[in-house]
Amino acid sequence: MPSAMNFNARVLDKHPEFLEQTQRALFYGDALFETIRVFDGKTPLLTRHWGRLSAGLRSLGFEIPSGWSTSYFEKEILRISPKNARVRLTVWRSPGGKYAPVDNTPQFLITAEAMSEAQLMWPKNGLELGLCQSVLLPVDAFSNLKTLNAPRYVAASREAQANHWDDALLLNAHGRVCEATSSNVFWWEGDLLCTVPLSEGCVAGVFRAFVLETASGLGIQIVEKAATPETLLAAAEIFLTNAVRGIVPVRIFAGQSRPSTQTSRLFSQLEHALFNQQSTANSQPR
Repeated sequence: MPSAMNFNARVLDKHPEFLEQTQRALFYGDALFETIRVFDGKTPLLTRHWGRLSAGLRSLGFEIPSGWSTSYFEKEILRISPKNARVRLTVWRSPGGKYAPVDNTPQFLITAEAMSEAQLMWPKNGLELGLCQSVLLPVDAFSNLKTLNAPRYVAASREAQANHWDDALLLNAHGRVCEATSSNVFWWEGDLLCTVPLSEGCVAGVFRAFVLETASGLGIQIVEKAATPETLLAAAEIFLTNAVRGIVPVRIFAGQSRPSTQTSRLFSQLEHALFNQQSTANSQPR
């Protein structure tokens, strides 16, 4: 760590311990995070979150402690979480080194924000989605990871705010559909459910994977394919997904109104599957 520090015009002769421990997250963004919903004291998607997080940590060369697992983080989350909450689990590499680390063991921070709902809520009004003009997302080996490298999403969110949109659709470096600022994108072409493949550079969303698996089990035809903004303009319906809100229908895209009849039906089926899955899991030995 540096030997001298000026923090907001306050010269410190001693580094705060918390800042020292989070050095690599702050200085290098050397970290991953998960945003997790707690429903009535239960975490139905936590196994999927841990699967994504642990795979990401391995790909970045972290040495995962042997005791870390879904059940370990469930216990740690529920130690602080309200009954219904939005939880963030951030994991970063231990301090030391410059770009090259000296200690690959991880540290973590869990924060929780209370929510009033004990279930996913269908947003009756949907949202207005605009096409981001200020950002193109890279497509590389790290694109699918949920990292702290967020300036592009901040810029897109500011563009949405300036244009009075609810969210912004981001394209990748090839000018094709990638994702929204914190969500994956789906659309309907007749009875065909479509989304872009992970190879287009979107984050490997936990709820995205849940939608694909559950919809397939329901007999819905699914295709993952590259798309342009024109593809979405021609779509029957569009919706966004993430682990906090579940499904959010797009009411307006690029100024054009959209229905959400098929999406509403799928939302009900997914909600039933999500909580039935949790009930079944709770009936099994742990």
